[in-house]
Amino acid sequence: MRNTRLSLLYPIVVLLVSGSLLLIRPGLVFSTLQSNVTYPPELGNLLGVMFLGLGSLVALVFRYKFEELYTWTIAIRLFFSLCAITLYFIYNNPFFMALLFIILIGILITILGLVKDQRLKN
Repeated sequence: MRNTRLSLLYPIVVLLVSGSLLLIRPGLVFSTLQSNVTYPPELGNLLGVMFLGLGSLVALVFRYKFEELYTWTIAIRLFFSLCAITLYFIYNNPFFMALLFIILIGILITILGLVKDQRLKN
């Protein structure tokens, strides 16, 4: 499961970097992701804390090679994707489509890693 494990580096980096940026400059993150709403900095900071926590958990899955959770990372990100789509239709904010795009890249990388690992196994 080497390739699948390596695919987790993408969400780790995205979550840790975006979490840090949300703590330091939340407005920059929201504007970069095309938000059409100005959110209070406290909300961005809270989201940053959550991203850092989630990124740390994924980093622990990576570090300790907890293979049972690799496919669950796909399921959880699919849930996040459905939520982003739903929120986009509710609020019509392009931020959620940008977030969806970032999430889908990670899902694709992990699926490709799983497929490659299955081929190497057989």
